[in-house]
Amino acid sequence: MNWKTHMALGAIAGYCAYPSWKGSVIGATMALVPDIDQANSKLGNLMGPLSKMLQKGFGHRTVTHSWVILFLPFLLFGDSPAAMAALWGILSHLISDMLVGRIQLLWPLRVGWLGIRVSKSMYRTVDRIVFYVAIVYIVIKGYQ
Repeated sequence: MNWKTHMALGAIAGYCAYPSWKGSVIGATMALVPDIDQANSKLGNLMGPLSKMLQKGFGHRTVTHSWVILFLPFLLFGDSPAAMAALWGILSHLISDMLVGRIQLLWPLRVGWLGIRVSKSMYRTVDRIVFYVAIVYIVIKGYQ
């Protein structure tokens, strides 16, 4: 998924976990965090050397797309509604990446990659559909 789709899904997930604008913002922001291991991602561009180091040392969709990243919300926010919004935002990223590709969820165990491998054109199609459905959902929920 691209960054816009991850943010839209993260906003929805964050709101579900912490029903407020803060939950949406936290969920949307944290949904970008797993892609810090890709130097040319939105967050990777901001984090520069750290992102390049993660990409070179581990590769994309490994450590930051595994169970390890699920501890980050609690390290940042403690045991709070904000931590739950952050957790759900990250989970939305991992699940959506598994729908259009594979991640190493059980890293560092070498038991294989989990997810559905799809073609480049199917990836783009699924990404666009999910993005527009998420935006429609956000608009409808916003008017309720």
